[in-house]
Amino acid sequence: MNTKGKAIKRIIFIFTALMIFIGFASLSAYAEPNEQYGGFASIPGGTYIIGGLNLYGTEPRKDPWPEVTVSSFYMGIFPVTQEEYQEIMGYNPSHSGEYDWQVEGVSWFEAVEYCNRLSQHDGLTPAYTINGENVTWNRSANGYRLPTEAEWEYACRAPTATFSGRRNNFGGLDHPWGLLEMPGELYEWCWDWYADYPSGTFTDPAGAVSGTHRIMRGGPSFSGSRLETATTRHRNFPNVSGGLRLGFRLVRNQSRP
Repeated sequence: MNTKGKAIKRIIFIFTALMIFIGFASLSAYAEPNEQYGGFASIPGGTYIIGGLNLYGTEPRKDPWPEVTVSSFYMGIFPVTQEEYQEIMGYNPSHSGEYDWQVEGVSWFEAVEYCNRLSQHDGLTPAYTINGENVTWNRSANGYRLPTEAEWEYACRAPTATFSGRRNNFGGLDHPWGLLEMPGELYEWCWDWYADYPSGTFTDPAGAVSGTHRIMRGGPSFSGSRLETATTRHRNFPNVSGGLRLGFRLVRNQSRP
């Protein structure tokens, strides 16, 4: 091989190695791994216009729709699995799939209880104080919690990044921030009580102070576009579990002590 050919081959090798390195670097930027309980993607903060659709019809029109700013946070790359739930709670409520599939049939109360138990297991401060059916949220706690509705929609839409919309090997859509199954096949519990959106501009909203239903997002019953799926609201009683495909995904505050 002449000198020119060797030079070209060397350039190709260096370029290929550089591309591989960049690929691994971008993956490491997506998530902070937690080997025992999966990984967490780093979700950058941002501002967007929330909502628009409802499983039971169009939301009452706002003029304008509320503008929401969400601070940076960590979100579970994958919903909580049956194996993870079994290890912490001592039982598996799911009706289908394998232990590495998402846990299903979980009530809102069971989801917040799991968050607290896992926080204690990992030596973190629980996010919730649970007194019967009265649950309060310590927003400064470093433990695991449910996403707010605003965080869930923001993470699903990824409004600050280009979304390919391609299907990945897990059955969900490729996501620019590394999330899997979002939107996926399960409804995912959020923290918020269900209520009509208020008009205005909000930073890190946590929903109404009371209500009868808790918000669910995602789910298999809506087959529109990604934006429609990301903005469609669902609701259910917090003590409902069983056969419905109800699961959840963990989040944590981005600032660590």
